[in-house]
Amino acid sequence: MTEKEEEKSMDCASEQEREIAQTALTEFQKFNYAACLQSINKLESRTFDLKVAHNKLVAEYYKSDLRSTEAFQKNLVSFYSQFKLRLEKLDDVDHCVAHYNQAVLLYHQKQYTQATRIMERVYKFIEPMDENLAQQVGLLLVELQMSTKQLDKASGLLSFLENQLFNSNPVVLKQGEKVSKVNDKDKKVCTVSSATIEQFKKKLLRYKARCFLMTHSLSGASEEIKKMEEQNEMYIGTVFLKANLLYLEGNYEAAVETLNNINPEGDLNSSTTDESYSVILYNNLGTIYHAMGKHHLACHHYQKAIKADIEFNQNKTNEDKPLYRLGSSRYHELIYNLGISLLHAGRSTDAFDCLIIAVRRYHRNSRLWLRLAECCIHVHKESNEIDFNIQKKLKDMVVEIIGTKKHQKIVLTKNLSNDKKYSVEGEPYAVPVPTLEFASLCLRNAYLLLPSDTTSPIPLLLIPGVTPPAPPPSPGPAPSVPLSPNCISALKNSILAASAYVCLCLGDYLLALEYARNLLTQPKLLGVHRLLGHLYAAEALVLLDKIADALEHLNPENVKDISLHLPVSEIINEKDNIATNPPSKWFPTNLISARAVIHYNIAVCKTLRGQLDQAATLLKQIWKGCGSNSQVPALIIMLVLYIELQLGHADVARSLIKQYSLQCRVNG
Repeated sequence: MTEKEEEKSMDCASEQEREIAQTALTEFQKFNYAACLQSINKLESRTFDLKVAHNKLVAEYYKSDLRSTEAFQKNLVSFYSQFKLRLEKLDDVDHCVAHYNQAVLLYHQKQYTQATRIMERVYKFIEPMDENLAQQVGLLLVELQMSTKQLDKASGLLSFLENQLFNSNPVVLKQGEKVSKVNDKDKKVCTVSSATIEQFKKKLLRYKARCFLMTHSLSGASEEIKKMEEQNEMYIGTVFLKANLLYLEGNYEAAVETLNNINPEGDLNSSTTDESYSVILYNNLGTIYHAMGKHHLACHHYQKAIKADIEFNQNKTNEDKPLYRLGSSRYHELIYNLGISLLHAGRSTDAFDCLIIAVRRYHRNSRLWLRLAECCIHVHKESNEIDFNIQKKLKDMVVEIIGTKKHQKIVLTKNLSNDKKYSVEGEPYAVPVPTLEFASLCLRNAYLLLPSDTTSPIPLLLIPGVTPPAPPPSPGPAPSVPLSPNCISALKNSILAASAYVCLCLGDYLLALEYARNLLTQPKLLGVHRLLGHLYAAEALVLLDKIADALEHLNPENVKDISLHLPVSEIINEKDNIATNPPSKWFPTNLISARAVIHYNIAVCKTLRGQLDQAATLLKQIWKGCGSNSQVPALIIMLVLYIELQLGHADVARSLIKQYSLQCRVNG
């Protein structure tokens, strides 16, 4: 539109047209959209009037109960074209409402990045904007920033909205920001009712509490939730926020009790909301039980949440759903949670089936790709404990007994370990089945998608008058909150350790050695990762016939602890100290057992070098150290037999077999 047309739109309305417009507004506020449209149609002669055209589109959309979303979106595109509206050239506050509506559509369609780009442009006009619209613009931008996990921006905007929006002082714009075509007469005084202001402040309280919880600022969250409780507000979201706070504080029993106090009949009525409260309740209970280590109970609640989500969205296509229900399904997030609990419950194949569905939605999530690889590894080998179960290994050691008495022959197994998986066939790696081949592909994706742990971006060369391009969206842990630098380091170390193990099992020793060495060079290394790095590097070197290099990695002094968490001294941010992970089940459980594994591997190296006497002496020391607090690798028996046979002590070997293996077979 030209400036003359704009002036005509604003100033040249007759008294009768103003009355018709006021009638249309009154009918709209009464939810009488048919009568509203009748009044707007009387203004069809004002074809040049942007507001009339826009209001007609909105009224028609409301008349359809917000269901004809596709038609409304197409009409908005035509509307932009007719009045030559472009976001890049937005310079009039009266155009903001049309762009705001477009952002609302994109938000409900979960196109958060596009919606955020629109709202950040519209937000620059918040000072001269109508107060009601300004409130909605501020809250939508906060919601978008929280949905895209830009929590620092959301926190800053909430502070601005709380401190400045109802302030009579003008908003100070940052240097370089410019709002043109805004006259003094366009600046609005606060004309909203006190009830509207109070409702808006309540919404701000909820957003602040959510933001504090997402950033793990528990003291701030506690203060905001107390304010909400003091207002005696009957809002089920307050109960969920309180349970979330208790969960993050580690008070799991109280969190469960809080959620169980919700009345399923009255409190969970979601007929007019955009989310199912039943889904949220069951998911949150599942999350708490998972943190308590009750994985089967967690799976039960996740399955109930998935069922409730399907019922909430069943038999409805996007054409039949109102706008606020378009993005209501939480299926992929729930299936992700279910997969993680199934993995911890030892049901690796079922977990893989769930996570392979989740990765279709969250394909840029590095941690999810690692979890898929862990499912494949667990299908291949469920736990390390089997390698320390001497009784079971001894039963498997004797394959067959041939003959009787003096002519009796004992046939031993070739290998007690099934870790190696050499594939002589050209199996495709990209087939999504829980195999080690697919695990290697998952781990490559996980490594490539690792989020950057740099705190400051590379500065751009700024050119006056030219807006720099937006940075490409970086990989993240969606749908989770962004990872801290310590979490990113731990994730990277886990990926490298798993990659080295998978390569060893698949027979790719050079690549396994590369991953293990890369792991050992990481600046922040847990005790467990250090142990695995040295063991995997040593095994790869042994298999590459580099025994001397392998022995350097098998120095017991290389491993001083097998901790699963960073020491408190290395936790810079207190927020990183909040742990909601379930109890660990890693084996071996203590440093003595871990060093027994190292000594056993040293004995293997000495045996390969022909230093049988030294190897035998070392094995005796390991066996003597075996006790209630220390477990030794079960493969030690096979190594002792091999050494005794090589030394010509066949009687000793035969005696050991009769003493341990045959007795176990008879007793078993």
